[in-house]
Amino acid sequence: MARITSPDDIKQLGTIMSVWAHPDDESFTSAGIMATAVKNGQQVVCITATKGEAGVQDESRWPAAKLGEIRAKEMQAALKKIGITDHYWLNYQDGLCNCVQTREAVAKIKDLIEKYQPDSILTFGPDGITGHTDHQTVSKWVDLATEGKDIKVYHTIEEEDHYQKYMIEADKKFDIYFNIDKPPTRKAKDCDIAYDLPERVIDQKYQALKAMPSQTEAMIKNTPDDMLKSMLCLECFVKAESK
Repeated sequence: MARITSPDDIKQLGTIMSVWAHPDDESFTSAGIMATAVKNGQQVVCITATKGEAGVQDESRWPAAKLGEIRAKEMQAALKKIGITDHYWLNYQDGLCNCVQTREAVAKIKDLIEKYQPDSILTFGPDGITGHTDHQTVSKWVDLATEGKDIKVYHTIEEEDHYQKYMIEADKKFDIYFNIDKPPTRKAKDCDIAYDLPERVIDQKYQALKAMPSQTEAMIKNTPDDMLKSMLCLECFVKAESK
């Protein structure tokens, strides 16, 4: 498979399944890829392990007791912006994915793989991009669920130059990589997917993130539009190592 860098190249991914830990993981990492695939006529399925109820940012506006419900509604709105209609919750507790019985979680993902027969899966690498244990656990579940199957698994990664130019400063302001000193990075030429989003797709991604104010409002309000678009414009993935 050739490197994927353009909207037409996205067709190489076929039917896409994206598997993430929390609402907004999918939008930050791959909203552009998924929106482009939907426009191409490809099927896109999204799976989310938890409702992100531990991500309290402003208790007065988004109280902890209701945050799971709030984020679930935000997720629905974000997926509508991307164009995704097939979405599934695994219904695990935010922050405790590593306490779930692995066999049970893997079985749920296997069932959805059997139903949709994806050609490609987008998810976290073993590092979890931010070091979050939920992210790392989801990566492990996908590895196990795809063992022995002819499915290309791609792990989200930061492009080195993009990270240096935009994301270091953003991390200082918003603690994006909260549990890791530096996310995994590679040069664009070494990524299997290095998709520089067209302007229209950047706007779709922006709108998806804007639909999740309990998590993104501070970032959007405190980042100039041109800087925010530069932060969002590139989505990079590398193929998982052969199992």
